[in-house]
Amino acid sequence: MEHEIKIIPDQKLAVINYKGPIDDLDILVSKLMGWTEAEEVEIIGEPFIVYYSPRHEVNEGDAVYDVGIVLKDDADEKDIIRVVDMVEHKMLTGIHEGPIDNIMDTYQKLVDISQQNNYDIIGSPKEILIKSFHNCDNENEFITEIQLPIIEM
Repeated sequence: MEHEIKIIPDQKLAVINYKGPIDDLDILVSKLMGWTEAEEVEIIGEPFIVYYSPRHEVNEGDAVYDVGIVLKDDADEKDIIRVVDMVEHKMLTGIHEGPIDNIMDTYQKLVDISQQNNYDIIGSPKEILIKSFHNCDNENEFITEIQLPIIEM
C-alpha cells in the first residue's frame, strides 16, 4: 500500500460535534456544506470525519465523531457548527478506494506501516471524503483518504 507522511499546517475548521448513528453522516455533511454556501464561506478541500469512537464499532450503535471542513478564513459559528483552530500536525496517510465496507483493511495496513516505521499513533483517525456519498453516486468509485496523527519514535 502506498502511504505518505504529511505535515498539515495550522488550519481554521468548521466542525459539527456529534453523538449518534453513523447513518446521520450524510445529513451532517449536508448541513455543513449548506452553511458554507448560505454564509458564502470559502472552503479548502473536501469534508472530513474524525472518529472518537473506534472506527470498527461505529455502525453498531451511537458513534462519537466530528464532521468538518477546512475554511480559507475565519467565519461566524451558527447553530451546531463551531469554528475552531487546528495547529500544525503530522499525519500518516493512505488512500482507500471503493465502498467503505472493507475500509478496516486499509486501516490495518496503515497501522502495520506505522509499527514497521516506529510511528506512534497519537490521536483519532480522520477520513477525508475525496469522492463519497456527497459528490458521487457509485460506491465503487469512492475515494477516502485516511489520516492517522503520528509522532516518529
